[in-house]
Amino acid sequence: MLSRLIAGLKRALPFARFKEDARGNIATVFAFSIVAITIAAGGAVDLGRAYNAQQKLNAVATLACQYASRNALLATDATSYTGSNTYASKVASFITTNLQSQNFQYTQTTATPFTSTQNGPANVSLTANVPTTFMQIAQITQMPVSASVHCYDTPSSVTASATSGSYLVQETFGTSGCTGACWWYYPAPGSTTNTGNGKTLTTPNSTPTSTIGYTGTTGTQWVVMGYCVEIDTVGILWPTVPVGTHSAELDCENGSGTAGNSSISTEQYLPAGNYEVRWFYNSRVNYPDYNPAYICGSAASDLSWANDTNSSGGPVPGALRDNQINVYLDLNTTGVPPTHKTIDGTQSLGGSNLVDMCVYTANQNWIERSIRIDITTAGWYWLSFAADGQNDSYGGSIADLRLCAGTCVNTVQDNFPSAWLTSTNLFEDTFESPTYSYSTTGSSAYVNANGNMNNSVGTSGASNDGWPNLAASGWAAAPYNQIDYVMKSAAQGSQAVEVDGTKSGSMTTSNRLISRGFLLDPGYYQVSYDYISDGQFSSLSGVYCGATPSAANVASLTGTATAKSRPTGVSATENLNSNIVGLFMSHALEASTPIGGGALNSTTSYTNPDGTTSTTPTVAPNGISLTSYNSSQVNPLLDICGYATTWQARTASILITKPAYYWLTASALGAPAATYGGTIDDVKLTALGSPYMTSPPASYVTIPAPSPTHDTLTSYTGFSIVADPMTPPAAEQ
Repeated sequence: MLSRLIAGLKRALPFARFKEDARGNIATVFAFSIVAITIAAGGAVDLGRAYNAQQKLNAVATLACQYASRNALLATDATSYTGSNTYASKVASFITTNLQSQNFQYTQTTATPFTSTQNGPANVSLTANVPTTFMQIAQITQMPVSASVHCYDTPSSVTASATSGSYLVQETFGTSGCTGACWWYYPAPGSTTNTGNGKTLTTPNSTPTSTIGYTGTTGTQWVVMGYCVEIDTVGILWPTVPVGTHSAELDCENGSGTAGNSSISTEQYLPAGNYEVRWFYNSRVNYPDYNPAYICGSAASDLSWANDTNSSGGPVPGALRDNQINVYLDLNTTGVPPTHKTIDGTQSLGGSNLVDMCVYTANQNWIERSIRIDITTAGWYWLSFAADGQNDSYGGSIADLRLCAGTCVNTVQDNFPSAWLTSTNLFEDTFESPTYSYSTTGSSAYVNANGNMNNSVGTSGASNDGWPNLAASGWAAAPYNQIDYVMKSAAQGSQAVEVDGTKSGSMTTSNRLISRGFLLDPGYYQVSYDYISDGQFSSLSGVYCGATPSAANVASLTGTATAKSRPTGVSATENLNSNIVGLFMSHALEASTPIGGGALNSTTSYTNPDGTTSTTPTVAPNGISLTSYNSSQVNPLLDICGYATTWQARTASILITKPAYYWLTASALGAPAATYGGTIDDVKLTALGSPYMTSPPASYVTIPAPSPTHDTLTSYTGFSIVADPMTPPAAEQ
């Protein structure tokens, strides 16, 4: 052996001289020492390389078993539990892909790295040979490394486990010993103090850290940034909580009642696959202008409009977004949660990729949110919840946080406002108020041309107070604030409004419209109205009404003829299309909205989608081509009528996909200088149900909303989410 080592040294170290003679004892010892030193020094490098390879094999084998145990993969075909080629090949492909992603530079030598037995166990076994460099001196040319992981005993044990124990995180804040309001905060991890005992942080912690500030009842560890996380027993803030006896407020007490915005973050390892986050939310500070709606969305742009400051119930009057809670998911890259700036720019809190947010829920109602997630890059992820908005120690509460593999158990709570489902009509305007005076003779008989639409507030529910239910507001009218009220043979009551009609002076150049906004939550609604033509043509018969211009056949209403005014009996030569009225609806950030409140006959200005104000809209709320209608336009047509000699009851169903203000517009669309126009009455808005309703309308118009479009994927580093889903979570895909 010694001679082989010396021979090896001669080959590896040709500059060295080795003398073998009778005095060779010293030479032999010297040569042996060099061998030992060389192998020890160089062997450490070879061993390190082998150790790294071993670690990568272990990681890939573990991930492969997790992948092989997914319910969705076990159901790839009818024979998935028998070790079929489909099932096994998917796992083998996963192993190959992950070895490449781990930059594994050696050949995996196990011929069948994944094995499974029908109704029995499954295992992953990986092997490789790592070439040596220095240890070749000792004729050791490679070092074998391996990893073996047992995946499961039987497929049924996997599925049973996934069904009963699918929670990766479940946080109910039911901490032992918290009987009132308890505060956990950094830099004193795990410390608590009861209300009034004074031990708090006076300045926020804005430095990312991995130090645990709160450990939940199920052992989930949370990093706390900001001031603290306040745990509240039921009855302190809320009469009930969704689960257990506790909830948490992230705009918590800082000792002086002036600040407290904070975040909590937990790190979890997520293999590639589908997941769901569920959480409950409630608002502490009341915003009466928003009642009874809830305001949540998948992206910040969804709620950019929600900047009402008419708040009550908090310490700071005029608070901006006092109840806001944001949810973030981020692939770990530094060992600490990535951060974001609060909207006031004063704090850094945990979380970077915003995946959900809530600004308000009415009447202290807990609402449940669902976030569908597809992890494409396995790794450690930070899940963060953070308060935002007014920093005043009053804000949104959270409860029963869950991160589930696949889909969480139980059906997602239906958040559609129950008050809307118990009302006959959310809104109705019969145009009976205010009451106008009329002449009974002459060319203006039964017509009052001084109608101020700002004063026509209609009714919401049982109260005569407009919409929303606290702020009485009428219609905006354009291009100027004036409309004709008609008193003769109304569809109901004694008054109706003529959208186009008698004008004077400069008010003869444009068609008129009336429009008003409604704060709506996702769900199905019905809009209805009554229509009749003011100008009656003896040459026309039948009804020209439909959901689209082609369905209403309004393109055939061409040319002029003698028309007799229905209320006055006066005849005039008019265009056959002079009675056309269209009903539209648009998201307040997608089309220009007229500004109401001006004096009678004053010119109307518009708020445009880009935030500018002008007297000419940049995106007309009633823009339409009667000959080539585009149903995908941002201000879709709900219904259109061109001619009818008797009152027509018209209805249209709509689908709202995001909480926002939506503007309902009734507009004249015929000849702009018409003397006689279409008349409408009894406009109603009725709630049909939530997006989850079992029997939605057979046909409806989806009102476009800003991107991201509902039910589409929004991608981030390592994962994607389903934006604003319209249906409860489906089974794992």
